[in-house]
Amino acid sequence: MTTKEQHLRALDDPARDRPRSMDAIDKHAEQAGKLDARALDDQAEKVSGAATSANDLGDDLKVFRDDVLREWDGKDADAVADHLEKLTKASYKVSDKAEAAKNILQRVSEILDDVKKKVARLAQEANDNDADNRRLIGAARQRKNSSDDENEIESAASEIERLRQLNERDSNGKKEEIERALESAEKQIDALLEPLGLEIEGGFVALLPADTSQTTPQSAGPAPVNTGGSPPPAVGGGGGGGDSSGGGVAAVQGDGRPAKPIEARGDNPAKIAERFLGRNAGDLKGSGELPAMQSWVPNNVNCANFVSGCLEAAGLIDESQASASVAELRANLKADGWTTVSLSEAQPGDVVVSNGGGHVVLYAGDGQFIGSNNINPDGSQQISMGGGGGLVEILRPPG
Repeated sequence: MTTKEQHLRALDDPARDRPRSMDAIDKHAEQAGKLDARALDDQAEKVSGAATSANDLGDDLKVFRDDVLREWDGKDADAVADHLEKLTKASYKVSDKAEAAKNILQRVSEILDDVKKKVARLAQEANDNDADNRRLIGAARQRKNSSDDENEIESAASEIERLRQLNERDSNGKKEEIERALESAEKQIDALLEPLGLEIEGGFVALLPADTSQTTPQSAGPAPVNTGGSPPPAVGGGGGGGDSSGGGVAAVQGDGRPAKPIEARGDNPAKIAERFLGRNAGDLKGSGELPAMQSWVPNNVNCANFVSGCLEAAGLIDESQASASVAELRANLKADGWTTVSLSEAQPGDVVVSNGGGHVVLYAGDGQFIGSNNINPDGSQQISMGGGGGLVEILRPPG
């Protein structure tokens, strides 16, 4: 068979009429079609309820404080009133955070719905264009195969090649447009989730499989994120503190009294962290022992929250520099003059950014690290040794 005959036979293969990029388009459309923001909407509603509850608690505490000042006398009254005022402010702060988290979840839900519709529209346009082009290719092929005229055959063959190239160019353009839409949506969601200490790793299309009860990043919610190692974070709102299932305004001791902040000014932050070994972050963040820890932070992304609490308790930062975001805490420390040191120079209490920048712990000495790590079976965090893998940077306070 001559080269020309081989070429003409290749033009008769309908399988070559469909561009390979159409497979990628169909896959994107299938994955995007599985996105279901209902779980996020449900979570936003729960977080909204937590915001209302925290705000109501703040109102009740404020009334109680006013009653104390009106009915009690002496230093004890002032001390109790001062404590109640702090609890009131903390409750309002939790309410504000929960309200912000609700707004973020609602916006993420809107982005998911928008990109789902956009991908479906672009994929349909791509398939319609492909069908039209292949009909034209089929007509040109029929013309080629039904003619005995050499010039007519050559003309039809050229038309088939031209239409195939046109179809390839059209489908590649749609594929790139779909991927830009997905990338843009992912970046928007990452920016929204960052204040919650979350991010999406590996693409957000796997974020919310249809009919799932998970609310966030894995990779459900986000493959995401991760601060410490394992499972995906879930966006959690309010609810009773003390276990690993939710947030909470403030935990209490067995006698019903709020736990007191630890006395640790001047202590090494790594030594402060050691006091809490074995404690679940979900319990600790609402106990009041580390005031800089924010109770609204999800239980599986508390690494920066815990390190912030230890640094503030040691007197190395104030609460305005504390953050539940690894990136923000790192930026705050650098802005305050913290410097980068090597692992060989590390000293207990230095801040260690690890896991490619997604986790933060404290250096405990002798090559050991301590922090809030994802080691519980349910993916929530516990204060433990470890978490220094994938080391990015070690920061030391000025002076």
